[in-house]
Amino acid sequence: TVFGPVPRDYSYSVPKKTRLAALRSALSQRVADGALKVVDRFAVGAPKTKALKGQLDRWGASGKTLLVDHRPADALVLSGRNIPGLKIVDPTQVNVYDVLDCKTLLVSQDALAKLEERLIS
Repeated sequence: TVFGPVPRDYSYSVPKKTRLAALRSALSQRVADGALKVVDRFAVGAPKTKALKGQLDRWGASGKTLLVDHRPADALVLSGRNIPGLKIVDPTQVNVYDVLDCKTLLVSQDALAKLEERLIS
């Protein structure tokens, strides 16, 4: 075939500064909505889903929840994996989609400091 189809890649990687600006905007929107809550720390001694669910209820987390903790403990991850709608991430893994998709955003003090450090640089 003389002028046959040529496979092309039209993918586009979003620049790093644009991604960070979008994340800043999404987080400020969550603050304006009152959906962002800062917690001292997530203390889960043993991997018990019931204990974590009780803490989430006390903090007023309902529906989809994004829990951001700096180096989340294994007990926290194991406790949260059985709760539907809960996602536990490290501050380095927070993205715009997760922030906008959740109804409640819970952030620990350490994670907030790391997230601010990431967004400023």
